[in-house]
Amino acid sequence: MSTRRKKAAGLMAGVVLLGIGGITPANAGVTEGQFESHISWWTAPTESRRWYDSNSSSDYTGIYFQGCQSDDFRGYDYASLRLWKDVPSAPDRSKGTRNNYCGWVDYGDPDDAGNYYFQLADVGQGDFIKIDYVKVGW
Repeated sequence: MSTRRKKAAGLMAGVVLLGIGGITPANAGVTEGQFESHISWWTAPTESRRWYDSNSSSDYTGIYFQGCQSDDFRGYDYASLRLWKDVPSAPDRSKGTRNNYCGWVDYGDPDDAGNYYFQLADVGQGDFIKIDYVKVGW
């Protein structure tokens, strides 16, 4: 058997074993929790609703945008979103800021159980954004 065929056979065997074992990649759509929503003309520093992440898995927290608009005549460029952990009786803890260019953005595994929310930190062009479909997964 040629080297190429051996590599292909080994790869296919690995895929079959992973499928039988129930192992799926973190970004395969299987998450600990999720919600879907929309954004109606937000401006910084508007905040999303809160959700609880028990951190019972190592899934990444992420946010997906579809149907993005800006009030700027040049159109939507990006939305800068900060992920926060809500800390009672103390300042909330930032878990990072990412730019969403109208697609999926991962923030990694927060590695910490608690209540979380996103805050719009900045808009690339204009002052307001409107997003037809938003999906948050953790």
